[in-house]
Amino acid sequence: MARQVALRFAAEGASVVGCDIDGEAAEETLQEVRAAGGRMESLHPIDLTDEESAHRLFEFAAEQYGGVDILDNNAMQHRMGAIEDLSLADWQLTMDHTLTLHFLTTKHAIPHLRARGGGSIIFMGSISGSAVGSGYAGNLPINQPYSVAKAGILRLVVALANELAPARIRVNAISPGCVATPLGLAFFGPTGSPVRRVIEDSLLIPELAAPEDIANAALFLASDESTFVTGLDLAVDGGYLAAGGGGLTRPEDVAAYAPKMAEITVVDHWKTSGVRASQPTGGSRS
Repeated sequence: MARQVALRFAAEGASVVGCDIDGEAAEETLQEVRAAGGRMESLHPIDLTDEESAHRLFEFAAEQYGGVDILDNNAMQHRMGAIEDLSLADWQLTMDHTLTLHFLTTKHAIPHLRARGGGSIIFMGSISGSAVGSGYAGNLPINQPYSVAKAGILRLVVALANELAPARIRVNAISPGCVATPLGLAFFGPTGSPVRRVIEDSLLIPELAAPEDIANAALFLASDESTFVTGLDLAVDGGYLAAGGGGLTRPEDVAAYAPKMAEITVVDHWKTSGVRASQPTGGSRS
């Protein structure tokens, strides 16, 4: 999703600064934006859970373009599972890379936004932060630490909207539903698969969001078209929350998710995907 945001912002004439713990992925984004005619620089690799690195990112942005007007908080890494099945390392990594990281980036962006006389901060929330349960159809307990971290993001948005309004800094969130990113599709499966059917049956618009849908929402919140909007959680979820947020867990939901959950709790899978904290992992993606 972050790559689509960079492409969309650059297409509208924004000067973009990106970053990523994964230098190869960052370089791909950089070259794709430039190939499309956009203006972009990137600082990579960088781990934004390190406060000095977060500070350095905004110094770099100001050096490149003379200031910072917009912060799009899009980095995230998390662990899946029920509370009783999680290690403390799993829990802590999710909090660090999904919530605390955004405290650090926002903290170090604020002085630059103040210096410009205001601006826009956008957080990537999630329906998992406000849904009745996990944010997945049937509300199975498979995404608990992520849900808690995203709920923290949504509360942080409200707190910051109040704190920063006198400085004319607007603060909003986008809460995507299930999005057809490469990582998302690896979990949801192809059209007609059991997990995909359960998810799409829970939506008023029965299909996955495209990454471009999220980028378009970010563009609105970053732009002067939303100058009177702050403290908002904008759900881009195909009506998931309006339809009741997943409902009660049904036996057929458990059966649909079971093979995928068995797959992603195998140690070898965690090693290769870098998704489990007890195995070697990278940092956050942006």
